[in-house]
Amino acid sequence: MAPVLDYFIVSASLKGTNQVGNFLIPRSSKGIFIEETWDSIALRGTGSHDLILKNVSVPEEFFVEQIGNEGKKPSGWLLHIPACYLGIAKAAKKYAIKFALEYSPNSVEGTIIDLPNVRQKIGEIELKLMESEYFLHSAAKQWDDSDEESRGKMGPILGAVKLNVTNNAIAVVDLAMRLVGARSLSLKNPLQRYYRDVRAGLHNPPMDDMTIQVLANQAIKDIQDF
Repeated sequence: MAPVLDYFIVSASLKGTNQVGNFLIPRSSKGIFIEETWDSIALRGTGSHDLILKNVSVPEEFFVEQIGNEGKKPSGWLLHIPACYLGIAKAAKKYAIKFALEYSPNSVEGTIIDLPNVRQKIGEIELKLMESEYFLHSAAKQWDDSDEESRGKMGPILGAVKLNVTNNAIAVVDLAMRLVGARSLSLKNPLQRYYRDVRAGLHNPPMDDMTIQVLANQAIKDIQDF
């Protein structure tokens, strides 16, 4: 949403130190430019263009956070990433079921909603969405109910939620497209857009392989400390 944001949060190194800080940059600051470079085939509507800063100065009080040597702390607001892809997957489910309720090929009496293979796919879709939703909501509640120390240990959980929900979303849209068939590949069909959008989730950090490594390290440490 770069073209319409009022504020940007920018990470920058702190002069004379090995540390990094986050700065709040008002859009009205002199020296700010948006270079419209976003040409991704997925999530085009996010308008994630490049922010160009040329000799930008901000008041000292806009230095909002210093990141210590231990690196970034877990952030609960990162759950908005899996929430986004869960929403796309739910849209795919809604479209697929409406299609099945209305589509009546010559080879079928009535609509395809009563076909066992169609209901099988709908059931699989629902299971994956339930799994994702409960995991996401559970992690969000744990974050809200935790103190600062406990939140600092939730990195593996937050990463696992992102991995689980994103990959389930990809599977859900794939199942929806299998249900709808070749029509899902039409440029006019929303499913092909949903599929491109959820694929983008694989490239949002944390990456799947890094999350798996973190989970493995945590599991090993738990046994060693037992």
